[in-house]
Amino acid sequence: MNIYTQLCGLAIIAILLFFYSRQPTMGLGSERYFRLTLYVILGCVLSDIASCYFIVNSTRYSEILVLLVCKIYLVFLQLVAFLALAYAIADILETFGSKHEKMIGLFFQLVCLIGLILTMYAPIYTYYDGIKLYSYGPATLITYGFVGLYIASTIGSTVILKNHIKSKKISALLVWMSIWIAAAVFQYFYPKFLIVSFASCLGALIMYFELENPQSSISRRTGHFSSAVIREYFDYLYKTRKKFSVMMISFRTVADSSNENKLLRRTISMLSDFLFSIDTAKVFDTAEGYFLLVFEKDVFMESTKFRISTYFQSVEDNPDISNAITLMSPFFTIVPDSSIAGNADELLYLLSGYIPNNTNKLPGNEIVLNTDIMKELRNKKIVEKMVVEAMEENRIEVHYQPIFDIANNSYSYAEALVRIRLADDTLVLPNEFIPIIEESGRIIPLSDTIYKKVLSFMKSYKMERIGVKHIELNLSVKQGEHPLFASRFIDLIKEHNISPNQLNLEITETSLLSNTDNLLANMKKLENFGLTFSLDDFGYGSSNLNYIIDLPVKIVKLDKHLTDEYFINEKAEAIVKTVIEMAHSMGIKIVAEGIETTDALDAMKALGVDYIQGFLFSKPLPEHEFLRFIQQHNL
Repeated sequence: MNIYTQLCGLAIIAILLFFYSRQPTMGLGSERYFRLTLYVILGCVLSDIASCYFIVNSTRYSEILVLLVCKIYLVFLQLVAFLALAYAIADILETFGSKHEKMIGLFFQLVCLIGLILTMYAPIYTYYDGIKLYSYGPATLITYGFVGLYIASTIGSTVILKNHIKSKKISALLVWMSIWIAAAVFQYFYPKFLIVSFASCLGALIMYFELENPQSSISRRTGHFSSAVIREYFDYLYKTRKKFSVMMISFRTVADSSNENKLLRRTISMLSDFLFSIDTAKVFDTAEGYFLLVFEKDVFMESTKFRISTYFQSVEDNPDISNAITLMSPFFTIVPDSSIAGNADELLYLLSGYIPNNTNKLPGNEIVLNTDIMKELRNKKIVEKMVVEAMEENRIEVHYQPIFDIANNSYSYAEALVRIRLADDTLVLPNEFIPIIEESGRIIPLSDTIYKKVLSFMKSYKMERIGVKHIELNLSVKQGEHPLFASRFIDLIKEHNISPNQLNLEITETSLLSNTDNLLANMKKLENFGLTFSLDDFGYGSSNLNYIIDLPVKIVKLDKHLTDEYFINEKAEAIVKTVIEMAHSMGIKIVAEGIETTDALDAMKALGVDYIQGFLFSKPLPEHEFLRFIQQHNL
């Protein structure tokens, strides 16, 4: 019975070692500990089989040899338990790596050494009656004591330090330790069943399938390391303070045509095959059309980049015309020194911003990321954090800038403008955070916060009673393209019992890099509900008259830059006159922004501008100051 159990365990561990040694690994600390544990479990099973053999045949061998083999089995048993503990806390030691944590590691190593020495010097005895066989005595009790200590430490560390250990690893370790404890208790009461070493093999099998199967780290599409383990590998390199460099290979795409997608797939497939010849870097397939190459020795980066470029050129210049293939040109994003980022998340965030596409047109075919770029990224993260905290702590304010209605000689409209109130009571203006928030994708929750504040303000103070016909709200194109935006905004208006004709949504022209079906559908739905739209900042950036034609706008706002240029630039003067005439011919009203002098006001009036907005009348005002201003001038 015993020998069959041990042979089953031997078969399990041999198969695990065979498959594990054939697969590529990333060299993580946990991988090294797991591989070492497999070898020690193999030694434990072999020594268990050997001890059974020598106990049964003790009359044929010297007593010293028999007892030595039995002690070797006990030593391996302790080592398995110790390595299980080391495997459990490997992530912790790498995560903290401080003197305190290293002292804990040295302490357990010393304890292990003491346990092994005591086991080798303590007496041991054997028993065999033709059926039952086992060893007993002080050496065995010492082994049970130390193994129990390691098992208890393993369970304790996974529970106490659960926030620093993967949940799957915790559950797998707890199952392993439970099996081991149950096997030890069972063997203690039924010594003829020697199943402790077999339980070790079962534990290793569980860890393999749950955590350490190298195949789970490999992309099935290409055979390279998958995107799922990129962060884990970067995390390991940073925590172990290893210097490394990164090269990202991506491709420019300009359209969604089937021909381009086919060309991209062919390029990626051929590059993937070629990258298997690169043995100086670990290659990760992101499954998003680009690859990451990680070099632990940066001296290989330039030569690798040259090899890749040469390969692409050779494919296209193949002298055999029938085998010559057109491929997309690679774009290289290079981080020559990983120390420019503080951790894995920063590095991944940095890399994600430099993948060439429609909205991120990077020059040339290479960009080298340095400390200045990293500093800019950190500033963006600080701004993003500031906005998130302001939303959480209700420090988002809305100020209102009155808009003068020339025909009615009153302030009939106002634009709602966001501000952030800092802890020191200073205000942060939108140009300092809106572009960053739009880029990060947090513009939607911020806009929702602003809309709710404006609608609550309008509901509380009944704008129409003080002569304000509508409030203008800025609409982020990213938010406007969301398929549910119109429905959600209509529900919000109904919830606050606001008439839709009291609201106007401003779309910033420079954000309209491409019109989408969702944006136009939302605008149409809101227009049917009763809202109006205006085109903001016309004349700033990449102006396009088609926006006036394509979008259902009722108002066009001339940007301050254009109105300033009107007085000093003949071309700008001609453009302003033409735009006003064209807009009026289509029934569109014109707002002149940034008016700060009476001369500019008179000139705009003479041109036939409908509304004036600028510091000549008022800067954006907090709620109560705005109400006081309107009451003084309108009533």
